[in-house]
Amino acid sequence: MKLSEYRRKEKISHYEFGRRLNLTGINPATNVQRWCLESKEKRFPKPNMVKKILEVTEGKVTLQDLYDAWWEYAEKK
Repeated sequence: MKLSEYRRKEKISHYEFGRRLNLTGINPATNVQRWCLESKEKRFPKPNMVKKILEVTEGKVTLQDLYDAWWEYAEKK
């Protein structure tokens, strides 16, 4: 399942998801939006955050899901 699909299925905001990932800073939602590929600027999470995403989603989002979503975006670009 894509990260964006997980977030919508769980009915949590980008901000809440960022808090669950223990993101700190002015706005935890910003990075989540980028990783979910739902903002103008898109990014792939760093390895330590990939591990955290896999833990927080309890395996519902896999490493393969993250890569597939990223490559799907990259091919459209």
